[in-house]
Amino acid sequence: MIKTTKTAPKLDRRQFLKISTLATASGALMGTSANCFPVKITDKCKRMDQKNTIFARQLWDFEFVKRIEASIDRSSIEALEKVKGWTPLDEALDEAAWALDHKFASESENGQPHSQAYEWDEPVRRNKVEFQNPKDASRKIKKAARYLGADLVGISPYDPLWTYSRLIKENFESEPDSDGRPELEHFVPEFPFEPKSVVVIAVEMDYETIALSPSSLEGAATGLGYSRMCSVGYSVATFIRALGYRAFANGNDVSLSIPYAIAAGLGELGRHGLLITPEYGPRVRLVKIFTELELKPDKPKTFGVWEFCKHCKRCADSCPSQAISTGEPTLEGKTISNNPGVLKWYINPEKCIQFWRENGSDCANCITACPFNKLPMWHHQLSAGIAALPAAPIHTLMAKMDKFFGFGDINNRRANAAFWDED
Repeated sequence: MIKTTKTAPKLDRRQFLKISTLATASGALMGTSANCFPVKITDKCKRMDQKNTIFARQLWDFEFVKRIEASIDRSSIEALEKVKGWTPLDEALDEAAWALDHKFASESENGQPHSQAYEWDEPVRRNKVEFQNPKDASRKIKKAARYLGADLVGISPYDPLWTYSRLIKENFESEPDSDGRPELEHFVPEFPFEPKSVVVIAVEMDYETIALSPSSLEGAATGLGYSRMCSVGYSVATFIRALGYRAFANGNDVSLSIPYAIAAGLGELGRHGLLITPEYGPRVRLVKIFTELELKPDKPKTFGVWEFCKHCKRCADSCPSQAISTGEPTLEGKTISNNPGVLKWYINPEKCIQFWRENGSDCANCITACPFNKLPMWHHQLSAGIAALPAAPIHTLMAKMDKFFGFGDINNRRANAAFWDED
């Protein structure tokens, strides 16, 4: 156990942690040792220390916290309370949507391990259910996952490169010091079994309320996604344990999510640092189940996201903090919350989280604005097929037409005002 030093300002850490979640997901860095991975990885990519993620930094990097706090215009936050989308009714829905996550996965959305739903060493049935082969096991695990609430499910091999080199955990049994500094533990993750396979699950977030970004109503869509992660992840891990194999679920804690999702064939990496799926675009949340059960892995798939993102830039144009790069992919980010060695567009999570604090709630402008964020209608599926063509003029035209027809509209005060009037 370590004690932090005494230079911290006092602040509502739980609120700060909550708003760090999407910024972290967007800024999470990825690496892989798997073959045929559709993202270039160099030797410079190492396992990331969790203390450097944007959500964990608020526990110890108080100079960073003070900079964020000093930049906040309190009057603008107070003014938001009078705007539709930030009313007490809206905030109540936001709180209700997060309720299951906060009850059974408290702090996990911000990276801390060993929440109730994400414990590593739950009881396992003594007698194992035997499968014909790993392919048979994968098919049945996927069927169970979909039945238990997964919208998308894939299988990846376990790769230690995606597990944090060290985890950080707050000791909630001890009192913070006089300056609000918590007692922290840094430790190397040592699982009670050797993971062989990772079941990767995506849950869809609500299209209509995500489109109300940035507001408390959009925050409800994010919160409900996290609550569903908790429910589905724990249920699938329980199913595997009931078959006689050790398993545990994890969300933002323990490991990176996006590289596992890519390896499992669920989607590709976008300019905004999020997973883009063929079915829902970036409008998903991810939960993984580590297990000793040997499963047949899926293969990564590409459907034109990389080339499309080169020319689209709608997410960058819609970002209120200008945290998303408009330039070319690089191998290194600009902050310690970026893990170098991956060829990608690095977001600036410090800028992202600063806007979230100023906004007083979540922000999903980059998800809302993304042209892949559509309902599953035939003409949208046709457009996604066209987007896969390697033609820059088509990509640029499609991004402009998407905006022309009103998709990806952000800061829509009228839509926020109308939410409670619609049946």
